[in-house]
Amino acid sequence: MQAKNRAILDGAIVVTRESAAHAVVLAAALPEEAGYLRRELGEAFRVITTAPGGAPHPGREPEVVSLPEVKLRRRGRAKIALLEGLAAGLLRPDERVVVISGDTVDGHCVLDTVAIIELSQEEDYLDAQADAPLDLLRQVSDPAVFDTVLNLCVELGHSGREGRPVGVLITLGDHEAVLAHSHPLVLNPFEGHPVEERNILSPRARRAVREFSGLDGAFVISGEGTIIAAGRYLEELAPSARIPPGLGARHRAAAGITAATRCIAFVISESTGDTRVFGGGRILMTIEATD
Repeated sequence: MQAKNRAILDGAIVVTRESAAHAVVLAAALPEEAGYLRRELGEAFRVITTAPGGAPHPGREPEVVSLPEVKLRRRGRAKIALLEGLAAGLLRPDERVVVISGDTVDGHCVLDTVAIIELSQEEDYLDAQADAPLDLLRQVSDPAVFDTVLNLCVELGHSGREGRPVGVLITLGDHEAVLAHSHPLVLNPFEGHPVEERNILSPRARRAVREFSGLDGAFVISGEGTIIAAGRYLEELAPSARIPPGLGARHRAAAGITAATRCIAFVISESTGDTRVFGGGRILMTIEATD
C-alpha cells in the first residue's frame, strides 16, 4: 500500500468515527486498501468498495459494486458507487456516508479526497433534483441488473456507437406499465428471441443494445433484466414534471414515464454524453461525461 493512501485511509477512519457515519465508500478498485479499512473499522461500519466494470459476477462480495470500463475522475467514481450502493440496499437515503476517492497517477489510484455526504441533502454533489426519491432505486430491479444498465449507459455516453455520439433512453422495471403507455416506432428487434438471450447480463444482449442504440425511441427492460423491446415511443405523461432548462425530449419522456409508473429511466445526452437517472419524475443523479 502506498504511504499516501495509508495516510488518507487513517484520516478517513478518524472522520468516520467522529462524524458518526453509517458507512464508508471506497470509490477505487484497491483491494489492499479495502481490506485495511474493514480490519480497522470492524463490524461497526459498513465498508463498500468498487471493482472494474462488466456485469457483476456471482462470486463477487455483496459489498462490492462495479464501475464502468471507462476513464472516470474521482467525482464520477464516487457518484456511481453511491448510486449502485443505494440500488443494492447497501446504503439508505437517510444515511451519512464517508466517501474516499482519488485520481489515477501512472496507472495507480492515489487517494486524495475524503468527503462526508448526507445522502438526503446532497442535491449538489449528486447533481439530483430536490426531493429526489432515492429509496425508489432498490425497489425497481435486481441490483446486478441496475449496475449493468448504469455501466452500459456511462460507457455509451463516453464512447458512443462506432465512435459517434448517441442519445439513448432506457426504462428499467414495471415494464408492463411502460408498454401500456407507449407504442412501437419500429419493428421490435428483440421480439421472438429466447429470454436468456435477451437478458442484459448477457454480453450478447449488451452488444445488441449498443448496435440498436441509434434507433429512435426507448429500450424497455424488465426488473429481472430481460430486454422487452426497443424503439418504443413514450406517451406524453405528467406534463407538470419539471426538468432543468436545456434538457430535451428524451429527458421529458423519462421524467414523464417515471412519474406515471414505478420504473427507473436512464438517459444519455447525445450532445454531452452525460447520463441521468430518473425516478418518480425527478432526476436522481447526473453523471457527467467529464466527471
